[in-house]
Amino acid sequence: MAFSMFLRTSACRSSAFNQQMMCFATQSMAKERTIASTLPIKNLVIPRANSTPILNSVRSFRTSPPRLSAGKANDHSKLWVVEKITSAALIPLVPLGLLIPNKLFDSALAILITAHSFWGLEAIVVDYVRASIFGPVIPKIAIGLVYLVSIATLGGLFYLISHDIGLANTFRQLWAIKSDGNKA
Repeated sequence: MAFSMFLRTSACRSSAFNQQMMCFATQSMAKERTIASTLPIKNLVIPRANSTPILNSVRSFRTSPPRLSAGKANDHSKLWVVEKITSAALIPLVPLGLLIPNKLFDSALAILITAHSFWGLEAIVVDYVRASIFGPVIPKIAIGLVYLVSIATLGGLFYLISHDIGLANTFRQLWAIKSDGNKA
């Protein structure tokens, strides 16, 4: 409250104060900030060519060094795009697979459904089963269980597709079952 009141005073609204604040914000991070280097009038008038805005410096701030795998940094934005493409592909593929039941659509549905559920379960485990809370062993077991469940799901769906009536026909049969509410 007191700081906001200070900023509303006429001293803080002057052009010299604004120029000084811009000088602070655009100082190069390589130079050490000292009172002697920020007070001269030439810093208020002459913009520096090698200055970096403070916002760009904040954007590149990291608390730990990036982990490198084979010389390349992990790029999770590509995985995010693949996850969103998978989710978007499920929207037309589910009705199409139900309208035209065949092994191609069933296999594509099995792969996309399993991948979609794997990424969701993995995100839940990574977010909520942390080593800082549960110790170093339980998060590894949880991730292993996510892999095991995903592999079993994909294997079961492929078994259903190849040795039984298929995925779409199984859903059709499940929806065709009527409840026996009158007999009870």
